[in-house]
Amino acid sequence: MIKRLLLFLIVSVAYSEQLLMLDMESDIDSNISVLWEKSIMQVLKESAFKPVKIEPDFFAECENIECVISAARASGAQGLFRGRLRAEGKDSVNIRLRIDWLAGNTSPQTDIQIMAPLAWDEVLKSGILLRMLSGITGKHAEFERAKNKTTFISVETNPDLAVVMLNGEPVCQSPCVVSDSGSMAQIAAYWQSNENLWAAKRMVKLGEDTAKVFLELRRSYAGTEIRSNPGKALVFSAELLDINSRPLGKTPYNLQGSPGETQIRLFHKGYNDTLLNVEIDALEKQIKFVQLSPITDPQKIYEQNLLVKGQTKRNIGLGLLGGSIAPLASGIFLCVLAQDDYEKARKIKGELEQPSFGGKNFKAKIDENHKAVKDGNFKTTVGAGLIGFSLLLAGVGFSISF
Repeated sequence: MIKRLLLFLIVSVAYSEQLLMLDMESDIDSNISVLWEKSIMQVLKESAFKPVKIEPDFFAECENIECVISAARASGAQGLFRGRLRAEGKDSVNIRLRIDWLAGNTSPQTDIQIMAPLAWDEVLKSGILLRMLSGITGKHAEFERAKNKTTFISVETNPDLAVVMLNGEPVCQSPCVVSDSGSMAQIAAYWQSNENLWAAKRMVKLGEDTAKVFLELRRSYAGTEIRSNPGKALVFSAELLDINSRPLGKTPYNLQGSPGETQIRLFHKGYNDTLLNVEIDALEKQIKFVQLSPITDPQKIYEQNLLVKGQTKRNIGLGLLGGSIAPLASGIFLCVLAQDDYEKARKIKGELEQPSFGGKNFKAKIDENHKAVKDGNFKTTVGAGLIGFSLLLAGVGFSISF
């Protein structure tokens, strides 16, 4: 009790008539969260408040928000500020701000909940901070995004039938018309033939009723280089890993493909496998760095070791299956050559059986016959051995692969 009283006295002296600010709850990028907190503090200062950021452990003895509110009131603070940021899709954030006013015996609240762009430059252009100021310092307020004027964009390309992308999303094939209601739009287009890619892109200022864009496509070698720490992480397609998964390569890995967003999976023994969203630009080479996180859960380590052993066993089996092809082909080839030797021996034997055949070449023909038979037997023996060896390799490889 004495400790609690001392805490209230210290807070009362330091924070009397000030607005105490708790850490904002957030599931978005930490840099954007910091921008929001700093901007909100500046807005409150300009509104004649005295905002003070409170460290997370300042009210460590409190187990619920009601206790925090009581402690803040006992300190003589003007109010208690709370905030929450939640991602809404890929380009928006839901913001809820609340002030518990602490003067008197009750705790009236001012509450505002808004939707805002995730991109900070769009936040500054939209005037959301000013609207938020009028809401958080007065009554409940709700915010709706201002609807910009829709602009229709006519897109033509050379060659025709290129895939047209609006702000990174494929929408149509050229020539076509797209629409957007922002202040700026990125129009990109690409045309692909086999492994070759032609592309172009342009930023378009909006605001008028219509706009025209012509894109002259040129050869593109764009891709995204994936780097990781630690390096030499295996790159897989986005599917869940199993013993049949085959890596595309190792980091650093240059991922190429059609412009737009795709997914890959990174795997490194001892680290959590990471599902990665990768943006491939139409023209510019990108670099994406990934910090892999070590596995600390013993069960996950055990499961990963099983997966690695299974993949190693399967790779050895597939290697044996592949290695069985060469001796099989060599064995069949030798057996075919042996048949040629046997055929030669049969012809010589036929000549020797003719009554008119004789003379000094008779013994030479007999020797030639014996040599042909001997060569045929040798090739048949070696060929049969190679075929047997290949079947053994194939059987072992099949048994440990499936």
